[in-house]
Amino acid sequence: MPEAVNGPNDPKGGSGGLPVGVHRLPGPVLRRRAARQPDAMPYLGCTFADLDRRARAVAARLGRSLPPGSRVLLSYPQGVDLAGAFFGCLYAGMSAVPLAAGGSPDRTDTVARAVALCRPAAVLTGGDAWTALAVDRGRTQVIEADGARVGGEPVERLATGWRQVGVLRSATAYERYVADGLGGGRLEAALRHCDLAELLGEMARVSVLGTPEESVGWIASVHGVEEAVWRILLPVAT
Repeated sequence: MPEAVNGPNDPKGGSGGLPVGVHRLPGPVLRRRAARQPDAMPYLGCTFADLDRRARAVAARLGRSLPPGSRVLLSYPQGVDLAGAFFGCLYAGMSAVPLAAGGSPDRTDTVARAVALCRPAAVLTGGDAWTALAVDRGRTQVIEADGARVGGEPVERLATGWRQVGVLRSATAYERYVADGLGGGRLEAALRHCDLAELLGEMARVSVLGTPEESVGWIASVHGVEEAVWRILLPVAT
């Protein structure tokens, strides 16, 4: 189970052994972008302020029923809803496990295998067809979250009620699930908040140099980050 997060005074640094300041972690980076450039639109149809609002709403809802460090499976197609859910997990100090490859709502068997393997404390998913998941809701909490509502509650109300939690740099932030067909899938090595911070910094540096997205994707893959996630992080980094 991911390491619990309960305070910012974590002595550990990034994978290179150098300390990573709390302000460089992905959650705080998004919060600053939302404060300084609220109307900038890094995502199609979504500003920094809107993404921050979505993330705060998700984090507030998760925090009601789950402790920091909980594992949360994200069952979404690639897009703004996935980005809001991902950052919501980071805001809540929880470990996000995206299940976004293919983006097809009829992959109920894939979702069921992922739940069986990952044993998440909750599954975040969108509305409409994405709610038809092969998940035993008596054993695993399923929360619908999009730009309007999270768990049936208005995003704006939840976002306003969000209370920030301290996040250890060395706490697990992201776990990559790889579907292996008949093999049932696997979880790759977990990445910490400081690992994602290092990736954010590297993507920001290479983007300033005009590096093509294909090369940015290669850098992310070296860090063990899938496309659906680095495309969420890249706009915040730059």
